[in-house]
Amino acid sequence: MNTKSVFIIILAWNHKDDTREALRSFLQDTYSNKKIVVVDNASSDGTSDLIRGEFETIEILRSEENLGVSGGYNLGIDFAVSQNADYILIANNDIVTDKNMISGLVETLEKYPHAGIAMPKIYHYYEDRSRLWCTGAHWRKFPPTVKMTNFNRKDWEMGSEPIPIEFAPSCVLLLRKQMIETVGKFDTSYFFYFDDWDFSQRSRQAGYKILFVPGAWMWHKVSISTQKSDKPALWWNRMGKSAALYYSRYHSPLEAFTFFLWYIIREVLKGKPNRAIAFLNGVIEFRKTYNKNN
Repeated sequence: MNTKSVFIIILAWNHKDDTREALRSFLQDTYSNKKIVVVDNASSDGTSDLIRGEFETIEILRSEENLGVSGGYNLGIDFAVSQNADYILIANNDIVTDKNMISGLVETLEKYPHAGIAMPKIYHYYEDRSRLWCTGAHWRKFPPTVKMTNFNRKDWEMGSEPIPIEFAPSCVLLLRKQMIETVGKFDTSYFFYFDDWDFSQRSRQAGYKILFVPGAWMWHKVSISTQKSDKPALWWNRMGKSAALYYSRYHSPLEAFTFFLWYIIREVLKGKPNRAIAFLNGVIEFRKTYNKNN
C-alpha cells in the first residue's frame, strides 16, 4: 500500500530540538513513498540551519514572516499539490509518530473514498504516555464549544475500524488532495486556533467524512510552541478574533454570546483577567470590522 505518494508537511516555529525529534520519527516510518518538507515559519533559533546540517534529503520552505498556522500549512500544501502528491500529511513539530502511522492513515483513505481527512490516535508525550490527548473533537451544546473527545482519558481497546468524527485537530492530519481541490486550503483569516475547526466544517459541508483511525497513533507535546511562550496580550487578542470569526460563520448569536461569556468568566476565575480582557478586545475588534463590511 506504499504506491500512493505522501508529502509530509511539518510546520515549525522555533523549538528546533523538537523539530529534530519529529523529523527522526517520520524518517523511521515504514511508509516508503514519502517526501518530508519542513515549513520554517520565520523561526529565529536556527531551525533551517539545523535541518540543512543534519537532514540532507528534507526540503525546507522558509517564510521570512510568521504566517500563522493556516498560512504555514498552506505554503506546504501549495508545494505538495505542485508536486502532484496523492496525499498530504500536515503536522506540528511537537510530535513523535509510531513507525506505522502513515500506512494506517493511507490505508484508511484508500478504503473509504468518501473520506477526505484521517487522523490518528493521539497520546500525551510527557509523563503517562498511555494517556490519550484526544481521538478527535465534537460539538458540545453547553457551554457551546468544540470539545476534545476522550481528552486525558486512559487508553482502552477501540477496535480497528475507523470512526467518523465531527472535528479533527490539525496537529497531524492526512488529507486527500482531491478534497483540498474541492474544499480549499486553510483559511488564513485565522492566525491560529479555530482554523482546524473551520476546515473540518467546510470539509463535512462538502460531503467528505472525517475519520479517526484507532490503528494509527502518535504522541503530542501539546502546543509546546505556545506553552513555552509568554503569551502576550496580542496572542489572546488574536484568539478572540479567531473565535469571533468561527462563531459568526457557524453558530447563532446566542451561542456565540454564551461561549464568549463563559470563556471570559473562566479566565477571570482562573486569576487571568488580562487574558479575558485581551480576548474580549479581540472579539470586539472583529465585530467592528465585520459590521463595517456587512
